[in-house]
Amino acid sequence: MVEIVIKMPEEIDEKLLAEIQEEIRRIVKLRLARELLLKEWDERFSRSELSDEECLELGKEVNRAALKIWKEKGWL
Repeated sequence: MVEIVIKMPEEIDEKLLAEIQEEIRRIVKLRLARELLLKEWDERFSRSELSDEECLELGKEVNRAALKIWKEKGWL
């Protein structure tokens, strides 16, 4: 596993430092998950016969359907 070192001023309060460390950890995990998903999707959809425009339209339809469901469940 790769280790990333970030230099911080020594004057930073321990509580704030712990909060910053946790926030950085979450951001890195999210970014890594995004990159891995994009890579997997690229591999899965590389054999697709849909055009880019068709994919975008399909994505919009999925987003509209999800929004409708979320509103019906009261999540939005």
